[in-house]
Amino acid sequence: MQFIEKNSFNVRSAVYHLKKQNDGLEFILFPMIHVASKEFYSEVSQRLASCDMILVEGVSSRKVQLLTLSYRIVKRIRRMALVTQHDGLNVSGLRRKIIKADIEGSDFDRHWSTLPIVFRAQLLFLLPFYVIWLFLFGTRETIAKEIALDDLPSSKEVLYRSDDIDKMNAVLLDKRDQKLIQHIERLRFANGSAKKTVGILYGAMHMRNVSNFLLDDLKYSIEKAEWVKVFDLL
Repeated sequence: MQFIEKNSFNVRSAVYHLKKQNDGLEFILFPMIHVASKEFYSEVSQRLASCDMILVEGVSSRKVQLLTLSYRIVKRIRRMALVTQHDGLNVSGLRRKIIKADIEGSDFDRHWSTLPIVFRAQLLFLLPFYVIWLFLFGTRETIAKEIALDDLPSSKEVLYRSDDIDKMNAVLLDKRDQKLIQHIERLRFANGSAKKTVGILYGAMHMRNVSNFLLDDLKYSIEKAEWVKVFDLL
């Protein structure tokens, strides 16, 4: 499965509709990019309106605010003409449908503190330099360069894999995805046979675990797949 595609002209996100025979719930996966064009977020907002429930990510933590600093810098770079998900996504009329399915900030902070202190220090040391470089020289191509994502790790991911990276991914992805999967299980248990559509609005990297759970463990099938343009490169 492709979640995010980068070609010569643009970056696109795949929206997947997953169904299962004799199961009332339909799931729609929305692999998100945290900086994109206004048009992308407008399209996603319109599609979310058709959902009965929406599972969303979001960790209230100062550490997360620091780690996502580069996203907030991008919106200030006029030559990119991109906005953040927070600013671009219009969910004001969908509040009653939204279910926060992420871990608590205190849990995230506790898990983050288990990472090797030298590794954490390196990340915090390098982050300001990356942000400054991005502000001075970054382009849409810069963001798009490493953005393509499939359900299987890329050759580059495998090449640069390490114990520290695995531990970081466990904190940033796996533990949070476990919480998301628990919410999915609760919804299925509570829903009975009622027909409802559940949108899953999470960063693209989270889609690996959630799609594996729905397709392999719960035996859902892909009913439909559509591309939504994230931003143009030309």
